Amino acid sequence: MDFCELDKEAFALFLKNQPLNDFAQSPKMEEISLLNGYPSCYVGVKKNNQIVAGSRIILEKRKFGICCYAPRGLILDYEDKELLTFFIKELKKYLKKKKGYVLIIDPKITYKERDINGELVEGGYDHSEIVQTLKSLGFKHDGFHRGIDNSKQVRWVFTLPLQGKDETTIWNEMKPITRNLIRKAEKIGVQIKELSYDELDQYKAITEDTSKRRNFKDRPMAYYQTMYQAFHDSGEVKFLLAQLPLKEYLHNLEEELHEEEDKLNQTTKKYSQNYIQTHQELIDSCKKRIVEAKQLQQEKGDYLPLAAAMFMTYGNEVIYLFSGNIDVYMKFNAQYLMQWHMIKYAIQKEFPLYNFYGISGIFDKQDPEYGVYEFKRKFNGHVEEYIGSFSLPLSPLYKVKLKLKRK
Repeated sequence: MDFCELDKEAFALFLKNQPLNDFAQSPKMEEISLLNGYPSCYVGVKKNNQIVAGSRIILEKRKFGICCYAPRGLILDYEDKELLTFFIKELKKYLKKKKGYVLIIDPKITYKERDINGELVEGGYDHSEIVQTLKSLGFKHDGFHRGIDNSKQVRWVFTLPLQGKDETTIWNEMKPITRNLIRKAEKIGVQIKELSYDELDQYKAITEDTSKRRNFKDRPMAYYQTMYQAFHDSGEVKFLLAQLPLKEYLHNLEEELHEEEDKLNQTTKKYSQNYIQTHQELIDSCKKRIVEAKQLQQEKGDYLPLAAAMFMTYGNEVIYLFSGNIDVYMKFNAQYLMQWHMIKYAIQKEFPLYNFYGISGIFDKQDPEYGVYEFKRKFNGHVEEYIGSFSLPLSPLYKVKLKLKRK
């Protein structure tokens, strides 16, 4: 086996067919790390002139030297202990020459199999041995943390397997309330639109509003623009906007009002008072919504933005990466229709997995983030727990940094 530096093209080809392939490892993501002034290097192991292990590593200049970070790396078969040991041994030498003081990895390896409720599956897969192997090679495990930390890669996700299933099957396996909410959004005419580069400000306006409301830091516009430029032409990113065309919405409401008024006008003595009261309430509700829609049209124009989301369509999965909603318009259920739109896209394009992405891993209804998990589980699927983050000390400066951090 030979350790070597790789050019971007060779690494990209290797990455493409790997089970642990993740967009965070893509050479295209170097443009993102360069926004912060951090370059990347590409390394690997060749056996019989074939690449059998590799990684993109971000070189982050810090006070103590270079923090070497392999986002969702390293990429190799972790059960091949001989290969893993060789790669780590040679990688340590290489990164020390780069003045690295620590190597951080967080591979996309699931830990133990869990069901939709986050409960362990009896007799399910268990990758505890990989954690122990990494520890034996000198890595310090960051722990099996729960909760959402936006400064790190997510450790808990919710996924929906699609392989071997068609739209009808996936639709029928959803919770009835989910199907009902999707139908409601479709009925009132909510549209899903893919945004162009010049329209990213519409996406950003919604995510920024959401970040202020929910007290988290949104990504800068440069991040979204760079992601679009890097991944859009290859079809690996989509920025979607859910909007309500108010002219059509008003037209439908007025038709609904006429229908209900006709029904009420045709009532005779044989109809119960409850029947008459129900239709009068529907008429009153319809009139109220017409007044509201006309006011919205006057204030917002012909199209009302409701929600926005960024999806990665990379490797073997569609990932629901970031999103935002206008809180006062949640009643239009655009967020449900948007998910169904992309689930159907994933099925049509034969992606085997739909990844709803981050959840807290805390399955208590009192958890502030429980609503995120509850929304995602309404579509069916299961919880996945990754093995987490590991740090490999490369220099005595790493211990100095830890001591200062504890003070």
